[in-house]
Amino acid sequence: MSEASQRKRLEEARQRIEELEEALDQAARATCEDRYHMVFENAPGGMAIITEGGRILLSNAEAKRFLGLSGEGDEHNAEDFYVDVEDRNRLLAMIRENRHIRNFPVLMHRADGTSMWASLSARSIDYGGEPANLISFTDITEHRRALRRLELDEIRFERLYALSEMTQHSEKEILDFALEAITEVTGSEIGYIYRISDDQTELILHAWSESVMTQCDIENVPNVYQVCETGLWGEPIRKGKPVITNDYANLDGKKGCPEGHIPVRNHLGVPVFDESRVVFLAGVGNKPEDYTEDDVRHMELIMNGTWRIIQRRRSREELAAAHAELEEKVRRRTNRLQQVNRELAGLNLKLMTKDQEREQARMELLRYQRIIETNPDLISLIDSEYRYVIVNESYTHIFGLKREAIVGQPVGILFGSEAFEEQFRPAIDRALGGETLTEATWLPLPDAGKRYMSITYQPVRVQGDGHDYVSFEARDMTDLKRSEEDLKAIAERLDLATDAAHLGIWEWDLRTDDLLWDHKMFDLYKAEPRPSKELFDFWRSCVHPDDLAATEQKLARSIETKEPLYLEFRIVRSDGATRHIRLEGLVQVDDKGMPTRLIGISMDVTEQRKMEDELRTLASTDPLTGASNRRQFMSRLSEEFERCKRYNTSLVLLSLDIDHFKRINDTFGHPAGDDVLKELVALCKSTLRTTDLFGRVGGEEFQAALTQTRIGAGENTAERLRRRVARCEVKTHGQVITFTISIGVTALAPDDKSIEGLLKRADDALYQAKRNGRNRVMVL
Repeated sequence: MSEASQRKRLEEARQRIEELEEALDQAARATCEDRYHMVFENAPGGMAIITEGGRILLSNAEAKRFLGLSGEGDEHNAEDFYVDVEDRNRLLAMIRENRHIRNFPVLMHRADGTSMWASLSARSIDYGGEPANLISFTDITEHRRALRRLELDEIRFERLYALSEMTQHSEKEILDFALEAITEVTGSEIGYIYRISDDQTELILHAWSESVMTQCDIENVPNVYQVCETGLWGEPIRKGKPVITNDYANLDGKKGCPEGHIPVRNHLGVPVFDESRVVFLAGVGNKPEDYTEDDVRHMELIMNGTWRIIQRRRSREELAAAHAELEEKVRRRTNRLQQVNRELAGLNLKLMTKDQEREQARMELLRYQRIIETNPDLISLIDSEYRYVIVNESYTHIFGLKREAIVGQPVGILFGSEAFEEQFRPAIDRALGGETLTEATWLPLPDAGKRYMSITYQPVRVQGDGHDYVSFEARDMTDLKRSEEDLKAIAERLDLATDAAHLGIWEWDLRTDDLLWDHKMFDLYKAEPRPSKELFDFWRSCVHPDDLAATEQKLARSIETKEPLYLEFRIVRSDGATRHIRLEGLVQVDDKGMPTRLIGISMDVTEQRKMEDELRTLASTDPLTGASNRRQFMSRLSEEFERCKRYNTSLVLLSLDIDHFKRINDTFGHPAGDDVLKELVALCKSTLRTTDLFGRVGGEEFQAALTQTRIGAGENTAERLRRRVARCEVKTHGQVITFTISIGVTALAPDDKSIEGLLKRADDALYQAKRNGRNRVMVL
């Protein structure tokens, strides 16, 4: 064979080899693509290739089933399947940062509108020369529902516990709390509570949830409805059981909503019973998912607990009223018994007097002359001729005359004719006319000078004697008069002193219950003067109801022990003002040591108390947010730390900080930053329990101590707070600000000797949360 032929055959062989290699390469590529397609199509989870614009380039069978797509011809954008489009935006942002996303939880809804939770994994790829994202889906709906049930059980427990502590609150506050609780535990957008009339015919509105009232455009919403005229929402009363409606749009026989009413997707109504009578109707609506028997159970537990709290509160009020009424009855009966005892004592005295009258009359005849004779007063009997008929020994002693020199002489012989005509004669004439009169005057007496005398003229008629006489009795009151003038001067000075010091003086007679007040006491109570018998009851009516029991107890204690009385209490005056009164008193006793009266002073110390309260508030409260300041929080945390160590109880400490707070101040200004701080404090207080401690410990740094709480529950509380903050919008100065927080969580450890270790762990956890991307909770 020639060389040319060999070269030709060699060239043909090479060409054939190249063709076979190309065919083999194509076959290999086809086989590889088939395998990739087989793996993609039969993957256990949903997989899809989606452009950044949201166009679905390719999806496997599990993805079509997961998203509810019927075939390749479905025209859907990926945004259609996200309940919150912001979730997709966050996912795309992370992919653009070249991050391989794993297990990103998202709430989605299928093409038919049903909701489900998906765990997404994603990364960017090049698909046929076009940039796209490879997304894999895993259905975690049941897992999320289980977590939600656990969260709702915890929330329900917290709400029921909080309800059990609300017995001191008003019914409105209790029902407002219950309305918020049933809306939260069912995950509903709207909620309401109605009272039911006693005859079960009327629904009386307590309140709708705030989210409803901001969306409702109905004018003049009625407060009262007739049960017979209500539609779907009245069915629980008519049927006497909870009613669930999950497809309101297709419900047969519905009456529909009035114009302006918020659209209703689904609804759950629950009646609250007191034995066989319905007392409340509670309802919720527009839950993202269907209502279930779990929602019924949650609502019944909260509303039944609410009714029991209201019943307990009403019973306590009725018991207090009955106790007060019983005390009043006992007081009136005691007063009546005391009055009857006094009347019986008087009657016994009268009977004894009548029995002794004869003996006394006989003895009086014997003693009369001696009494008159030994009396230091001037006693005489004067006839109608103005002459002395009888005089006692005081006359003879004072005037230095014998009795015979005075009897039968005119009155003027002793006191002078001028005094007789101007003073004695007119008074004797009036007494002879049947009038008894007493007058006081200065009289000149031998050796004693002028004396202030109290003179009584008494008409006397002797049976069997046709003459008229006048009994003349003159008592020396000079010393008393001078003492009275001295006391008057002292009293005037005392009035000036008490007025200047704003002191009221009072005296309480424990034997008669008479209470005496000076004019300053009536000024303190802004009251008109009233009889002493009524003053004690009036005083009790003025004392603030919350202070009355303790005040009366201390009052009784002072009387029992005879110790000085020091009281401070509040009063409610007739003008409606509440004032703080300080009372000091002394107990006086008789010769047997029995308390007879209380005397004391009262003063108004309201302004002093207000100043003290303001100083305490300034010393313990952050002036911007109203939260406890660092010193107050650390003091209370130290006390709680010692209590937990002593009784071996649990404690969780949260340390939280606003993310990028300086950026907020720099972008929106410091006033807006202050509003963000205030909103954060409000969210924290509404999320935490009343028994928890909370305070501002730095510029944008806060701490909370959760008492009687384990680390798991503490982490859940922190996560719930973080989510609420992330959803919050602060509207201030014409702008809307959103912000996030990072939270460090730690629990009290057995080897903690002081709070320093606890505080350091919480701060370390917070710094880890900051380093790991912020807007997260870290546990250490």
